[in-house]
Amino acid sequence: MFDIIGDIHGQAAKLKRLLVKLGYKKTSSGFAHHKYKAIFVGDLVDRGPYQLETLTIVKEMVDNQNAYIVMGNHEFNAIGWQTENECQAGTFLRKHNHIHHKQHKVFLTQIGENSQQHQYWINWFKSLPLFLDLEKIRIIHACWDSDIIQQVLPYLDDNYCLKEQYIQQAFSPASALFNYCETLLKGKEIVLPDGIYYHDKEGTQRHKSRIKWWLKQAHTFNELCLIPDDEKIPALEQQVNLHLETYQEQKPVFFGHYWLTGKPKIQTRKIACVDYSAAIESGKLVAYRWQGEAILTNEHFIY
Repeated sequence: MFDIIGDIHGQAAKLKRLLVKLGYKKTSSGFAHHKYKAIFVGDLVDRGPYQLETLTIVKEMVDNQNAYIVMGNHEFNAIGWQTENECQAGTFLRKHNHIHHKQHKVFLTQIGENSQQHQYWINWFKSLPLFLDLEKIRIIHACWDSDIIQQVLPYLDDNYCLKEQYIQQAFSPASALFNYCETLLKGKEIVLPDGIYYHDKEGTQRHKSRIKWWLKQAHTFNELCLIPDDEKIPALEQQVNLHLETYQEQKPVFFGHYWLTGKPKIQTRKIACVDYSAAIESGKLVAYRWQGEAILTNEHFIY
């Protein structure tokens, strides 16, 4: 049985409080539970005030088999920021521009950019699986698309980790692997109508929006798109014509990534998001306590 825990983003204090509430005890080998194991959906870093402590807590649990973890897009991006581009000397797989530096600034400051410690954690990030396909549940950071999962398997090792020789391809827009990683780690997107945009959490203007890939149908852009709550865009009441390939399989899927708000609730009977904006002061760090059920329930969220 598992506690699936949402995006932490350096909020170690929230993590410790949640683990205690879930019944985990601090031992000589880190936090542990006599009955449950934790599963972290990624995005341990960026934004929050205690990134090194967060990493240390989670890695200790994973190393001592008290937890599992999948890669988040922020761990993936951190790899790209630190890895040189073999096709263009003096550059990196993730461009060192102002927008990207703003996203990584807190992590780089706390970890010490280009330090031994920095490289240590980048190497650990490379060892994280893109997803978990367990006997009765599945875990991924942003979006489970069964077709893409099949397509990406040749690039992964037996633990579903990206093989070292394919990391360069994973950051190249010309590669199919780039698109697979974009979907699995960052979610599906749609281009907004001409002239329509919003500002994301960093204040960057966006003309594309992540979509609620788990919906059976959506009639308008507002129903389909994941736009920040404080962005009111009447034009998004326009009709949208998009075929959604809803997840139809029997194993429940858990994911993070989407900065949801309000009281935690399942998306469908088989799909649940556990990211409720823990990175901000008012946000919740959420866990879903899975006890073997095939049909998910709102009653199993703990935060």
